[in-house]
Amino acid sequence: MVGPGDRRPHRPPSGGGEAVVTTPAQGEPQTAARLPRAFQALWASMAVSSVGDGALTAAMPLLAAYLTRDPIGVAVVSVGASLPWFVVGVFAGAWVDRLPRRSVMIVSDVARGAALAVLVTLILAGSASIPLLAVVAFVLTTGQVFFDAAAQAALPQVLGRDTSVLGRANGRLFATQTVGATLAGPPIGGALFGVAPWAPFAVDAASFVASSGFVLGVPRADAPEGGNRLSIRASVREGFAYLFASRILVTLACALTAYNVCFNLASATLVLFAQEQLGVTDGTFGLLLASMSAGAIAIGMVSARVLARIGVGGAVVASLAAQGIGWAGVALSGSVWLAGVSLAATGAASTMVTVAVVSERQSTVPDALLGRVTSAFRLIGNGFAPLGGVAGGLLAGAAGLRAPLIAAPVLLALCVVVFGLLLTRRAPINED
Repeated sequence: MVGPGDRRPHRPPSGGGEAVVTTPAQGEPQTAARLPRAFQALWASMAVSSVGDGALTAAMPLLAAYLTRDPIGVAVVSVGASLPWFVVGVFAGAWVDRLPRRSVMIVSDVARGAALAVLVTLILAGSASIPLLAVVAFVLTTGQVFFDAAAQAALPQVLGRDTSVLGRANGRLFATQTVGATLAGPPIGGALFGVAPWAPFAVDAASFVASSGFVLGVPRADAPEGGNRLSIRASVREGFAYLFASRILVTLACALTAYNVCFNLASATLVLFAQEQLGVTDGTFGLLLASMSAGAIAIGMVSARVLARIGVGGAVVASLAAQGIGWAGVALSGSVWLAGVSLAATGAASTMVTVAVVSERQSTVPDALLGRVTSAFRLIGNGFAPLGGVAGGLLAGAAGLRAPLIAAPVLLALCVVVFGLLLTRRAPINED
């Protein structure tokens, strides 16, 4: 059983001394009922950009399917979007730990907006292609890697390290992101794509500009003390050393790997399955993706209570099971309505697993290492996700579009057994 002793004190394994636990500017820990304006600014930033991202979630596969009907070609775009977790993510945390985190977030937003502006220009010029789309997807995820690492590292600076507060704040953030990314955004993206293929990408570009403006509401903070004392490579190694010294963090990272590989396996060619097997139109596909938000919203708003009752390990195992049930329902469905209900389970699972692992990292890792440990964690948790997309495209091409939706639940059932044994119920996260 994993007990409180496995949570690791706020001390790097290198013996660098006790790290200072950063508290909010007001000098006292925040309560769940009183979240500071800095959190509200970060919340607003994520809310507005998530709507644009949701439009992109529907528009990107639609544009890929417009450019080619080859399942492998469509899957290439999914791989391009996932690859930065492995290629870039390993170094992102080292830079986040040596730069002001607000600046990292602003630059990431501006860069993503510029990449989308280039894509819009090329679509209007009739020069869009699958390789181009994969490159843009790579750039967008690269910006996300830096933005997310900086935002997650900044949150304990704003809220302190009370796990109940972090659990609730993360629940609100990820529920809001899910609303924008899977409820409001996809129908907008699908509808706009039907009007003009470039329009949803222009909306997402504008959302990043707005997001960077909201980030300006987060107070300035210096880079973490000591962030420049080591080279980039040494900084990366220090982050990995801390991660691998914690059995619970490593196990959670491996569980997230399994979760993301299976998710990409099933979702890489979902647009083709929906169009050819369920008969959805461009606009209906956006609505189908929006069904994920129903479960995600409900879980996001009660995530702190769920963590308090079943613990981080229990929440992760339950999320693996819920994702498997969701994809099995989609595979067996003969209608858009049943597929939508099933996708709601995957939305709930994705939010719950994210809240669980992020809150665990933020509450246990010292501020000076949080960016690097986050990147190391995500390299393991997200870096192998492209393999799922590749497997999904190959499997769909060889055995039909329903095959990935059947394979994913089978693998997830095995994961439930394995991680159910490794992540037994641990000390719960207490709420105030």
